[in-house]
Amino acid sequence: MSESDAGSIRELIGGTAGIPAGELTQVLTDPNTGAALYPQRATTPENVEKALATAWRVHTEGVWAELPRADRAAALRRLQAELTERVDELARADSLDNGTPTTFTAMFTGGVIGLLELAASQIEDGFGHTEQVSATAGVCDQWRLPWGPAAVFLPWNAPSSMAIMKTASALVAGAPIVIKPSEWAPHFSGAFAEAVQAALPEGVVQIVHGDRTVGQTIVADERIAAVSYTGGVQGGRAVAQTCARDFKPIDMELSGNNPVIALPDADPTSVAEQLAPGMVMLNGQFCIGPRRLIVPESQIEAYLEALAAVLSAVPIGATDDPAAQLGPLAHEQQRNRIEEQLEQFAALGCEVRRYGKLPGLTGHFFAPAVVLADQSADLKDEIFGPVIQVRTYRDVDEAVTIANDHAYGLSGYVFGADRDTARAVGKRLRSGVVTINSVLGAPADVPRVGSMWGISGLGEIGVGHGPNFFGGLRFVG
Repeated sequence: MSESDAGSIRELIGGTAGIPAGELTQVLTDPNTGAALYPQRATTPENVEKALATAWRVHTEGVWAELPRADRAAALRRLQAELTERVDELARADSLDNGTPTTFTAMFTGGVIGLLELAASQIEDGFGHTEQVSATAGVCDQWRLPWGPAAVFLPWNAPSSMAIMKTASALVAGAPIVIKPSEWAPHFSGAFAEAVQAALPEGVVQIVHGDRTVGQTIVADERIAAVSYTGGVQGGRAVAQTCARDFKPIDMELSGNNPVIALPDADPTSVAEQLAPGMVMLNGQFCIGPRRLIVPESQIEAYLEALAAVLSAVPIGATDDPAAQLGPLAHEQQRNRIEEQLEQFAALGCEVRRYGKLPGLTGHFFAPAVVLADQSADLKDEIFGPVIQVRTYRDVDEAVTIANDHAYGLSGYVFGADRDTARAVGKRLRSGVVTINSVLGAPADVPRVGSMWGISGLGEIGVGHGPNFFGGLRFVG
């Protein structure tokens, strides 16, 4: 396999970037055509060991954590500048991996890069240390210090943005990290490695590739002090079980079968217009996307008509089509999984309605779908794609029961003309973040912090909140 065949896949060990020497049995494909590209890559055991040894050295020698705050903040701003120069390359890489149109991946990744300025400001503002004065004890120090080297696992649906967010959080806390991208989404790593090399001290951020074998090796290593994982429930359970052996701190954001309650005074057309962009964001492969719409029984037809109108108008096209709002799914396995789930609904007598016009391409395309799901209460797994289930209720208590009748707890949504009533219902949803009358919008001046509930994971989420995970508290006084 030649370097040109490997596209932009790079490992970063210490300060050296290169193509991973190992190959996996699975083959990466072009989501637009379904054509095979090349085998997935894997870092050799020798280079995994080098990465772990380097991370440990960087931590114990204080290569990053002991730098003056001004120097660390300047390095993060350099990283921001380097990534900004490469935003189009990162966008194309993510589109190749997750099928999302590049118009969206460029906007999404470009916005996330801005978080590095927030990270630099947090360092300058003294993150990690508060000096306290007591009349009896004198000066005391409250520190939040890095646990040590951290393993960072990325999902395949948003690799670039998650790499940036997790890197920013870890570096604010002072922790060196070893990143393992999903084996299904490795292409961002070339541009990201170049930016890291240009901006940061050697070994502060490293990248290794591979499947769960590489992942388990990293998590189990005694030099890894904490693990931040974003992905599926099955993988999260395996990582958590390994961390439990040594009581390693773990931060996990997993799946979410997110409910949407439309109260009786909500407008069906407005609700549908809010839901559609959320359904197709990242091609529906979005952890906080709306999954289950719960509407008054007497208004079901109005909601189905409104959904049909907005979903039929969604432009579906290739990743490089500037008019496309919905591209192909990430890979054939993902499309097959969703089709299997819809077959399960159909077998229970649930009607499945599909909307939009698929392009004349051979890739992993999937039209938006609505499932009339009242007969499927036992099917509680998330459908990770542009699909929404519609359930009906007779009173608000029943709506809340339906919304909470699942094992997840990531996001939730409530729509209603009476905002106070909607807020009261939102408090009853077992979700970390519940938004009112909006799926994607949120006021910039309202900080959002939520917890992962149920099998949606462990830890807390919120802009600027991530650094807390990568360090522990130490009181000196």
